[in-house]
Amino acid sequence: MTGAAHIPHVFLPRPWETDVLTLTDPQVHHLRRVLRAADGAPVSYTDGEGRVGSGALGPEGVRRGAESDVPRSSPALTVAVAPLRSSDRARIVVEKLGELGVDRLVWLTTQHGQGEPPRADKAARWAIGALEQSRGAWLMAIDGAVGLADLPPSTWVVHPGGGSLPQPGGDVTLAVGPEGGFSPDELALAYPTIGLGARVLRVETAAVVASGLVLCHLGRMNT
Repeated sequence: MTGAAHIPHVFLPRPWETDVLTLTDPQVHHLRRVLRAADGAPVSYTDGEGRVGSGALGPEGVRRGAESDVPRSSPALTVAVAPLRSSDRARIVVEKLGELGVDRLVWLTTQHGQGEPPRADKAARWAIGALEQSRGAWLMAIDGAVGLADLPPSTWVVHPGGGSLPQPGGDVTLAVGPEGGFSPDELALAYPTIGLGARVLRVETAAVVASGLVLCHLGRMNT
C-alpha cells in the first residue's frame, strides 16, 4: 500500500544502545534513493522481537523516538511447507507468509518432495523484507527441515478433499505438501486434513491461501 500516510519501516536488531541507530547500506539506499526520504522524515523501526519505535531519519541513521512493546499474537501459527525447486517460488512462500504474520516457517521433508530449502541467509533476508513491508513487530522464524511425523499433534494437513477447519485447542501447525502431494503413509499419520476447494493450487499458492484462512479462523487477521 502507498499513500500520504506511508512511513518507512526498518528492521534494526538489538542492542539499541545509542540515540541514533545505524542503518545498513541497502536500507540507506532504499530510504534515500528509492523513497527519496530527507533528513527529518519519519521512520518507524523494530527489533523483530516485539519492540517498535517511531523515529526520524538523520544523516547518521534513525534518531530514536517513542518506543513500545507489541505482544506476540496468540494462538501461534507455524506453517510447514515442502521446499520448492525454484528459488523464486520459495521466495514467494517466505515473503507472503512473513507479510501475513505467520510466526514460524518450517521446511518440510516429504516422500514426494524434490526441492531443497533455500540458503538460510537468503531466506532470512526475504523474511526481513516481509517484516519491513508489512510494518510488523515480530520477525518470522525459519527452521527445518523436519518430517511430517515430527510435527506436533495440533497439525492440520492441507490435502485435496480435506474437511473444514477444526476448532483450535491452542497453537496450530499447518502442513503443506509438495506438488506430488503427501504419500498414503504420510496421510496415515492421522492428522486432520483441510481442503481448499476444487481447484488445484501450486504449493506457494496453497501455503498463502491456507495461512490466511487459518489466521482468520484464529481471529488474528486484525493483529
